[in-house]
Amino acid sequence: MSWIAVIVIVVELGFTIVLNAGDFGLPELATVLFVLITALVGLLTARRVHDNPIGRLLLAAALAYASGGLGVTLIEVIDPQNPLFAVTAIVGNLAFGLGTGILATFVLLLFPTGRLPSPRWAIVGWMAGVGLTLLLLGIALAPETFAGLPIENPIGLQDSETLLLVLEGGGIYLLFAAILASVASMVVRFRRGTPIERQQLKWVVLSVLVMAAASGSVLVWEFANGVAEVSDDLENVVVTTTLALIPVAIGVAIQRYRLYDIDRIVSRTVTYGLVSASLLAVYAVLVFVLTDLFRLEGDPAVAAATLGVAALFTPLRRRLQTLIDRRFNRSGQTAVRTVESFTARLPAKVDLIELTGDVRAVVGQTMQPAMLSLWLRGEAD
Repeated sequence: MSWIAVIVIVVELGFTIVLNAGDFGLPELATVLFVLITALVGLLTARRVHDNPIGRLLLAAALAYASGGLGVTLIEVIDPQNPLFAVTAIVGNLAFGLGTGILATFVLLLFPTGRLPSPRWAIVGWMAGVGLTLLLLGIALAPETFAGLPIENPIGLQDSETLLLVLEGGGIYLLFAAILASVASMVVRFRRGTPIERQQLKWVVLSVLVMAAASGSVLVWEFANGVAEVSDDLENVVVTTTLALIPVAIGVAIQRYRLYDIDRIVSRTVTYGLVSASLLAVYAVLVFVLTDLFRLEGDPAVAAATLGVAALFTPLRRRLQTLIDRRFNRSGQTAVRTVESFTARLPAKVDLIELTGDVRAVVGQTMQPAMLSLWLRGEAD
């Protein structure tokens, strides 16, 4: 079944690319790559980790995205009088919401073990399922779904605004609550889970941080260079491309392939993301102050603001790095302090047995090996 789903996804994407050949640019290419990567990660995960449903959920989300893209494309080429026109219009409007709902609720709730954190979290799954169903049903029955199309919604409820409001409003609130609860479940897993589960969660956190940092960097670059007229396409390409890192991180984490300790990478990513956001805010304030208060216009104001931001970069990065390391890289900080303490005591050590015990203790605390043995060479006869 996994291979069949991937084949269907590839065929749908192929038809979408052919039908959109005239308007196929970088944003569309980034979207296709995201769907393909999600599908391939889902396929590998489903075939290698049979007892974990996350691979099948990733496949379902990719299939929904591919079907939605094909549905939206077919609206422009199918005759409105064809019965398939209404079907493609409804599928095109619902599929993207279905794919996003799967990724934002069920995948987060079940990651990384494929099981709920505890039986009490089953209510969140029910909230996600009911909320997503109500929302999609409300969209399918709304006459506004066919706004701008040459035909009316054949299943639309013309005089049922209250019912549609209940369906869509209730679905949105339930789904939003389920998304927040799913994110909270990952926090609970991180605090109560095993060391392996924490490493798995860190990979997903890192992928999200990379996406946020990339998006923030695009905003900084656009603001600094005044290229707002191309911001939509640029942001779509960057966000969609980096969004593909999330399913990749999920696949790597679940399959536990080269699951390295990435505390240091996470701390650096958070640091540079905060630095970028802080410098953007400082740049905006400096430009406002120089242009409105000091009446400095044009290139001099931009140059002065740029020099101010450049001067702040190094001290701001160092300060934030220290604060972030205390939170995200505690094990590294503890290891450094342990080694420094041992180095300070080393000159006073004269007892070989006591020194041997200290060496074993330091190596055990800093490196945390599965097995530790110490060999001392004896004196030559």
